[in-house]
Amino acid sequence: MKKMTTVVLMLCIAMMCTTPFEAQSQNRRTGGGNSGTATKKENVQTKSTGSSASTPRRTGSSGSSSSVNTSRSSSSGSSAPKTKMVTPSGQTSRQNQMTTRPSSQTNRQTQTTRPAQPSSRTTAPAQIQDRRPSSSVNRNSGSHSAQISRKNSDIGRQNIPPQRETRTNRPPRQHRPAAVQYHSSLPHRGPEYVRPYLEPRYKPMPSYRYGTHYFGHRITILPRGYVTMRVGGINYYYYDGIYYRPYLLGGYYVCRPPRGTAIAQTMLNVALTAIAINTIRDEIQRAQRAAALSTVYASNNTNYVVRTRDDYYNTNLVNQAGQDYYYQDGVFYILKNGQYYVIEAPIGALVTEIPSDYDEIELDGRTYYQVEDTLYKATVIDGALYFEVVCNL
Repeated sequence: MKKMTTVVLMLCIAMMCTTPFEAQSQNRRTGGGNSGTATKKENVQTKSTGSSASTPRRTGSSGSSSSVNTSRSSSSGSSAPKTKMVTPSGQTSRQNQMTTRPSSQTNRQTQTTRPAQPSSRTTAPAQIQDRRPSSSVNRNSGSHSAQISRKNSDIGRQNIPPQRETRTNRPPRQHRPAAVQYHSSLPHRGPEYVRPYLEPRYKPMPSYRYGTHYFGHRITILPRGYVTMRVGGINYYYYDGIYYRPYLLGGYYVCRPPRGTAIAQTMLNVALTAIAINTIRDEIQRAQRAAALSTVYASNNTNYVVRTRDDYYNTNLVNQAGQDYYYQDGVFYILKNGQYYVIEAPIGALVTEIPSDYDEIELDGRTYYQVEDTLYKATVIDGALYFEVVCNL
């Protein structure tokens, strides 16, 4: 008996030593009912139930059961009686399990239901997008863009033949001549126009070289070393390839070289344009028109000497049939023996544009453009605008 009692006592002491550690581990795992997962609580309960079930089997005596009750009471740390602490703790743990399991189920349900919410949100804008075009059209039906689109659609639905019939019933419009329409595109220069001064830093280039010629710009003093020459009753002043003429309002202006000036073909490095002659009128008609304009011009300018029809015909129109003419910036040339000779503008010559130093004058109610000693008239041939040489002064 003594041996049995000693064994039982040793077992009780061992059980008393092990039960506090199990209770502490159970408290740590459960956290006093504050754990978030149900699986940890289930494991702690299974361990606690397993330990309580195994102790009666090993002891098999009343003393062992009392020791187990005391160990559980010490692990719980409550002041309640020992008999009431066993069953309420198990019931509360089971109740916590029952309460945590529905909460986890509700969390799972919310997780499963949350993906369904975006689908309901995405379907709502689709319905709004489907409704917006119809509503926007109804709201903006009276807007300006909608009215324009309706007008365009109505015009497209109209039949073309009735529209043409209404146009044919209208009286024809009176169109101005094409020459008058083109004339409005040129800047107006009346008698009040004064030629600008040539600034000292600007140097004009000779007529036979590339660069700005500055024809029509005036100066106050001639350069030193100039040479004087008289051609056709007009005084010319020449220096370093540049020609000057007296200006009526005082001073001098840069002019084109006088007729008869010879320029070697090797010196001429500007692009020349071949000139076509207007053949609507023959040579005699062109000479008569030039003489008539010369007479009208002399009535307004008393110092001008009138040229006759024979003068125009003999000096300007005799050799036009077999002669090639070239043009560049208001200067007309003919090529002869490897040299370009400056000539007066041939009557009937057609150019696409006139130089910038023109003067606008009125003769017999018509507008003409004077460039030094040449009169141009705007004319339209086959729908294209040309400036025709009509008179030499």
